[in-house]
Amino acid sequence: MTDLPVERDADRNNGRKIATAAAVASAGAVACGVCCVLPFALPAAALAGSGGLLAWLGGAKFWATILAAGLVLAAWMWVAVRSAQTKRRPAGLTLTVLTAATLLFIAALAWPILESSLLAVLATTARPS
Repeated sequence: MTDLPVERDADRNNGRKIATAAAVASAGAVACGVCCVLPFALPAAALAGSGGLLAWLGGAKFWATILAAGLVLAAWMWVAVRSAQTKRRPAGLTLTVLTAATLLFIAALAWPILESSLLAVLATTARPS
């Protein structure tokens, strides 16, 4: 009868050893899986995320256009008001930057019309003779 408690302690130690070995083996499997799978899964996840972002930006085009028009108009008004308050001409660089912003905004508005013409020109110049 004195042997029984010793056998129970041995069974407990064996159970702990088995549980530790299983935990180490499963952690190793997870580490190897992450190491091998992550290089394949990460680009796919990044592409899916960027596709969602592009779709969201495509849906925001209308509001972004309105916001851009408001900002360009507000900038011109700000320069005009400050010029009137100080009774001085705006700096040449200020006028240059605002003109560039206005021209870029007009180009962005006209892009659907300009795109087909530009692509046609590029297609004819890119063909080898």
